Amino acid sequence: MPYTAYSTDDFLADESFQSFVIDHDPAATQFWRAWAAEHPGKQAEFDEAVALLQLLATGQLQTLPQSLKQAETAKLWQAMHAVPEPKAQPALRVGQRARRWAGAALGALALGFAGVGLWQRATSPPTLAWTSYATKAGERRKLTLPDGSRVTLNANSVLKLATTWQPGHAREVWLTGEAFFRVQHTALVQLTAVATAPANVKFTVHAGPLDVAVLGTQFDVLNRPGRTKVVLQSGQVQLRHVRAGRPETLLLKPGELAEFRPAATAAPLAKRPVDAALYAAWTSGNLDFADTPAAAVFALLEDTYGLHITLRNPALRQQKLSGSVPSQDLDVLLATLAKSLDTNVHRTGNHVRFD
Repeated sequence: MPYTAYSTDDFLADESFQSFVIDHDPAATQFWRAWAAEHPGKQAEFDEAVALLQLLATGQLQTLPQSLKQAETAKLWQAMHAVPEPKAQPALRVGQRARRWAGAALGALALGFAGVGLWQRATSPPTLAWTSYATKAGERRKLTLPDGSRVTLNANSVLKLATTWQPGHAREVWLTGEAFFRVQHTALVQLTAVATAPANVKFTVHAGPLDVAVLGTQFDVLNRPGRTKVVLQSGQVQLRHVRAGRPETLLLKPGELAEFRPAATAAPLAKRPVDAALYAAWTSGNLDFADTPAAAVFALLEDTYGLHITLRNPALRQQKLSGSVPSQDLDVLLATLAKSLDTNVHRTGNHVRFD
């Protein structure tokens, strides 16, 4: 069956669609995002299938419309108990994963979730060749992507992308770690609003729970365990994540930092103003200060290195710092700061105390 004829049930039953929503498989993600952008008439069924799969996969209790729950329950029951009629086409094949998800759907329905139908195997998207770039501890690497965009990859980081970017398709990369991006604008006209721009001119960084979409701009993305942050230097950034099966977006202006906080259930995605230049200084191997308030430096260390900093003398926050400090070695960096502030520093894991 062609994808353009898919209903919500067909999307739910497609194994490559499951890989896109549940497993975040890069190849499936690239295919389905591009397909959805090219077929806006199927957006309603597409979004409904995404929401149902995410609710089931995350196990979050969510109140859904009663009509939807009843319809999905009936379809699941019929699919699980119907006697197949002889057909000229090959019979549906239900693999172990499909059976596991069908069983999980029955349990989810008992808890008030939306159920999903019997899974069937459909045509998978074409196999793509992938390229990965990785750095070791203390290593930085500069890359030029197929569209001319430039990336500086920080230590202990991995960037993955399709080896060949297809003309007319969105540009996408997957990041674990930290990278600074200088994205090439590819639109024929100088578009500035990311939200209303065509999908085929966007550049998207998939960073854990966040999708970071831009047109042509400079920004830093940090995606480490427990921390996902974006700092914008110029242009505009649109952040997107899915919460309880529903997409939420946030726009950044230059000089703003956005942080994804999973524990903050009310507003997991929040932003605040920062000195964006400080957050890009690591690309040169040094942090450069010019009458920079120590408070801004402490915030940078907490954001970038995941530290928790305490001060015995709160007045330290008001001091100004000037000069250049190497950023590759955290202990050297902390010792240099302590000397500049005429104080002592003690570090235990991620806890740092300035006396």
